Amino acid sequence: MTPRDFSLDTLFRANALRLANREVTVDGLQRLTWAELDQRVENLAHWLLAKGIGAGDRVALLLTDGTPFVTSLLACGRIGAIAVLLNWRLAPGEIGWIMGNAEPSLTFANARFKHLLGESEAGEVVLVDEQHYPQSAFESIVASDQPRQTLPQLTPDRPLYMMYTSGTTGRPKGCLQASSAVATSALGMCTRRGWMHRERLLSVNPLFHVVGMQQIAAMIACGGAMVFAGRDDDAAAMLDLLHREDCTTTSAFPQILLPWRAMEPLRDGAIPLTNYTGGAGPGFVPLYEFLGQEWDCEVVGGYGQTEICGFATAIDYPDMCNHPRSIGWAMPHVEFTMLDPDGNQLPPGEEGEICMRGPTVMLGYWRNPDATEAALGHGWLRSGDLGTMDEHGLVYLLGRSKELIKTGGENVYPAEVDAVFQGMNEVADAGCCGVPDQQWGEAVKAFVVLKPGMELTREEITTRFKSQIAGYKRPRYIEFVDQLPRDMLGKLQRLELSQRPVTPDQAA
Repeated sequence: MTPRDFSLDTLFRANALRLANREVTVDGLQRLTWAELDQRVENLAHWLLAKGIGAGDRVALLLTDGTPFVTSLLACGRIGAIAVLLNWRLAPGEIGWIMGNAEPSLTFANARFKHLLGESEAGEVVLVDEQHYPQSAFESIVASDQPRQTLPQLTPDRPLYMMYTSGTTGRPKGCLQASSAVATSALGMCTRRGWMHRERLLSVNPLFHVVGMQQIAAMIACGGAMVFAGRDDDAAAMLDLLHREDCTTTSAFPQILLPWRAMEPLRDGAIPLTNYTGGAGPGFVPLYEFLGQEWDCEVVGGYGQTEICGFATAIDYPDMCNHPRSIGWAMPHVEFTMLDPDGNQLPPGEEGEICMRGPTVMLGYWRNPDATEAALGHGWLRSGDLGTMDEHGLVYLLGRSKELIKTGGENVYPAEVDAVFQGMNEVADAGCCGVPDQQWGEAVKAFVVLKPGMELTREEITTRFKSQIAGYKRPRYIEFVDQLPRDMLGKLQRLELSQRPVTPDQAA
């Protein structure tokens, strides 16, 4: 392998030769070996080429986690097409905006998500029908030998995927990641965790999310197997799957982990899970206590962003106990610093903006040069988060960017929620913020000022939100107020709102 062709696909093909008859993917549809998956990737890649799709063209993936997603991603990488990873939790209008921005030539979609496409610019649509999978259009393509084309010569800095992140203006931004960056991030994770081909990942995190993507990329890099839980969010079913498939690692979100502790999962005095990767910082130490102490599981937490291709720091559970506010040390492929508002590097211990650089930093935002320049200014990726770094390189997160709401691993910017209220005739003013939530980390709380003489209930607001915005972005609490706190320039004081009490009667 030369630096010129270093990519996720070259890592995959190397393991497909070395581990040809070992199992690589397990989902509710099928079980495949490395050789079988490689054959399907090859078939799909040549089918796409025959359709006139090649380097730089976009192919949208509106797919649940599973073998069809992995097959499509790798096939895009093999011909240089850009996989547009779509969040199937979004509303049709949100999907439509992304499609208009990305302009895909073709879309692979689960049949149950077809309604989300609406009238969007999806190009040709190929459906994955999970109810009748052997007869689905997708399976007929990947299971059949396709006429062979000449594969293009590709460079490692070509984009592999585009993952849309929420924006402060309410419009998402398409984050472009190079194939070499995804491969580097995957190898960095394998090195940090000591993963080899005997690992079996219980894949719970959605693959349109950077954590889920980094986890499967790491399995491709180390030669491990991917066991997909599908979209069954039943914690007991996932725990049963973990035992049944002898899964050794996972990055399940806390809302999945927490119920496991009460389910007495130890069977015959053992559990197959040997290691876990999750978040780091204040509040995580108690969550991981039962994993590290009762289950004897090696726990590593970390901090990262979509724009850095996943986890950028790592810290072991014992170090978390000694440094509960820390998010860890830099991963091997990432360099950290703190910058002041003018872009000057700060000495150890001084508070500044957490900034990163290295080979896994994004290429930029799709068709958004201003946002790209703002994020990559001064030669660093600017996180928007405040922190410090001590003389030993240990990074501390002091606070998220002022407006960002983190709920269940998803980012929500208040501007997106506020925009929905602006379309309600009964509402004179509205604003939202994040409030603590035991299950999801944070939840969205909205403050609403009604126009004189107007009436609007929490139930009516929730109903209107359902067709406008993704479920995780909808307010879980709504408080009706006479006015909102604003400064002399009219800027909403969200910090003041976040400090107001949350009461049960405000639940939406």
